[in-house]
Amino acid sequence: MKKTTKIALGLAVIAIIFILIILGVNNNSNQDNVIKMGYIGPITGPSAVLGMDAIKSIEMAVDETNAKGGVNGRKIQLIVEDDKYLSKDTVNAYNKLVNVDKVKIILISTYGGVFAVADQAKADGVVIIDPLDCNKDLASASKNIFCIATETESIGTSLAQNLSNNGGKKAAVMYSTKDSFMSIVANAFDSEFSKNGGITMKEGFNYDDTDYRAQLLKIKEYNPDALIILGHDEQGFIMKQARELGIKAKFMTTGTITSPVAQQNANGAAEGALLAYWDSAKNNSNVKDFETKFIQKVGRPAILPLTTHPAYDTVKVLTDVVLPKISGNVTGNKVSAELLKVSNYQGITGTITIDKDGGARIKESVYKLVKGNPVSL
Repeated sequence: MKKTTKIALGLAVIAIIFILIILGVNNNSNQDNVIKMGYIGPITGPSAVLGMDAIKSIEMAVDETNAKGGVNGRKIQLIVEDDKYLSKDTVNAYNKLVNVDKVKIILISTYGGVFAVADQAKADGVVIIDPLDCNKDLASASKNIFCIATETESIGTSLAQNLSNNGGKKAAVMYSTKDSFMSIVANAFDSEFSKNGGITMKEGFNYDDTDYRAQLLKIKEYNPDALIILGHDEQGFIMKQARELGIKAKFMTTGTITSPVAQQNANGAAEGALLAYWDSAKNNSNVKDFETKFIQKVGRPAILPLTTHPAYDTVKVLTDVVLPKISGNVTGNKVSAELLKVSNYQGITGTITIDKDGGARIKESVYKLVKGNPVSL
């Protein structure tokens, strides 16, 4: 009896082990049938305008790919994390995507967050792509960091050129010190403005501030031809308080002033402001098709095309060009190698070629805010 019982128990253990192996194989097989892609960005909070539409365009690109059968027979699985444009939350979201979800490709729209995870991403073999911002600091941060987005420096240079061309000689710049992004814009403005004899006064402010009168009183005394405001939804508060203090300088700012929250904060003071902005080519049939589908999905046009169109193109570059060339397991290193080969891809933002530093840059230009909407000059 005892011998029979031992044999039975032994067979039972073997059977259990066999079942677990089979389940493991099936699970690995299921994993091999999907390609996981992560997104981290601000979907809520005071910078939500940078992410809430971007994720919709990313979902559109993923859905289109999956409707065609995926890539090499594998569907794309998109996993989304909201970091509220806070770098500490970017890090938490990254750790979850990589360690729990086993993601190797992550799109990140939070500028400081990209740098916060850059070293760890390199160690983990994860490729990071920023579909919102692109500059030399970001593109060259690591061999696995890429950007397909509007060029950061062009925000500052386009505003400076406009002011110089219209006779401006004195400028005051207020910029958010939340991360290095706005300081790059401020420095690009100063460098370009000084080429034509312009003088720039700079004042930083904290991301969470609500009272900007201390900086604005200094600016009022300086009496500039233009006040350049570089931030997010708080730009509206700065404009409102500037006018209340009697500052008459023209406002120049970033595309985020088109955010409904920023305009609400401005209480009418933003009207007529000049802004660095990017918009799509309206005569392109592919652009029209994307924008029609976006309205059908969201119920309105994109607030900031520079958040949606590059994000859509980023996914399409991955699904149309990069991933089809990768056999076997999709790794960050394989994706990075193929991204560097991308050349002359026709996207809805134009022709995309990724430079050797990992960047594909889209230039911004100056628009005017008329009835809450950007109008090209």
